[in-house]
Amino acid sequence: MLLASLPRLLVAWALVAGAVLGCSRASGPCPEGARLHGHAPPEGTLQWCARPDGTKHGRWAEWHPNGKAKTEGSYVNGKMEGRWVSSFETGVKQSEGEYRGGLKQGLWTLYYEEGQKNREELHSAGSREVKWSAWRSDGTKWAEGTLLGHRAQGLYSEWHPNGVLAVQGHYENGGKTGEWKYWSVEGKASDAPQGDFARD
Repeated sequence: MLLASLPRLLVAWALVAGAVLGCSRASGPCPEGARLHGHAPPEGTLQWCARPDGTKHGRWAEWHPNGKAKTEGSYVNGKMEGRWVSSFETGVKQSEGEYRGGLKQGLWTLYYEEGQKNREELHSAGSREVKWSAWRSDGTKWAEGTLLGHRAQGLYSEWHPNGVLAVQGHYENGGKTGEWKYWSVEGKASDAPQGDFARD
């Protein structure tokens, strides 16, 4: 009788041992060597993983006061890494994109609170240059340009709500340079500045 039940006992022991060993290797949602800090709702609004010296390493999660997710992502050795997502208090996504070594990389997308796409940013690895495009809340293309170290640089274009080009010109170190061209909503060349940023 004992011999017949031995295989079942061995399987049960293996399952228990595996669970115990698994728990000893990790501390909840945190990677090895890191510990969970803070509290999730309803006790708190911020929770993160960190090593004993305080270096963030592992999951980061922040919530709005109403309990809905605000920001979610991960740290690796103190730097933001991988996909990060932020949301409005309503639960609608606000922004999403990737970090590599603490810096934004690749395509980042920002949204209006109603859910429509607001802006796209293309971050190049190892460069301060950011190419961006923006849309109005009704989905029409609004403008596009380039930032270099948070200052406008290079070609800038802007469109009227009907899709007709309104402005085109160049920036250098955040200031307008050279000839700027303007067009009316009918598409006719205009001497009068057009567009939302034309009067800067």
